[in-house]
Amino acid sequence: MMAVLQAEKLCVDKAGPGGPRTVLRAIDLDLPEGEITVLLGETGAGKTLLARALAGLLPDGFRLRSGRILYRGRALDSPGAWCGVRGQGIFYAPQNAAASFNPVLTIGRQIRECGRSDDGEIEDLLARLRFAEPRRILRSYPHQLSGGENQRGLLALALAACPDVLILDEPTSELDADARDEFIRVLVDQQRCRALTVLLISHHLGFVRRIAASLCIMSQGEMVAAGDPAAVLASPVHPYVREIAACLAAQ
Repeated sequence: MMAVLQAEKLCVDKAGPGGPRTVLRAIDLDLPEGEITVLLGETGAGKTLLARALAGLLPDGFRLRSGRILYRGRALDSPGAWCGVRGQGIFYAPQNAAASFNPVLTIGRQIRECGRSDDGEIEDLLARLRFAEPRRILRSYPHQLSGGENQRGLLALALAACPDVLILDEPTSELDADARDEFIRVLVDQQRCRALTVLLISHHLGFVRRIAASLCIMSQGEMVAAGDPAAVLASPVHPYVREIAACLAAQ
């Protein structure tokens, strides 16, 4: 299956008083089109940094030292190459949904500005995302919504932008079990409906069995395993991958 987004030997450095330090080392990643890829890794493994690199949103102090990112086979190697891709072809949704919204603008206005949709279309989208009161959500500010509502609101904003690739960074980390299950049901429904390519970053091992068509595992700035989940976990070589395989086997 064609990879819509790829990283080839991606190396990222972080500036420091003693000189640059490599924090991502020779990362290879293929995101198959129309599938959900789950990315696992311990805290500090570099998952968020990789996600931001793939979206062209590296923070200040970080730089792409070598390697390349390809979107539909085209190298994103200049500011011009990212035009029309960042935020549209590739949409990155950060971990803290409430903090990702502008606190002084309503949810509806922010979705309208991102997706250029009218209120009727946005209400329909919110209804499909299982909001019981779409009009209330449109009028609400982020602080007036629950954690689960903000997460689904951010998903609505992302879907309104109609991206090819949706990168979700720990979207369920602040949700309880019921809200997490609801969010995943909504995500899978919308992913199938729209044939979205999704990269889901998480610590939640249950997602591997439930939704992962592909599995990637990072440790200490390196990609230590990638591929079909069953194949990755059947004969793990790296100690961290063995640990994940053992945890899943025990569940």
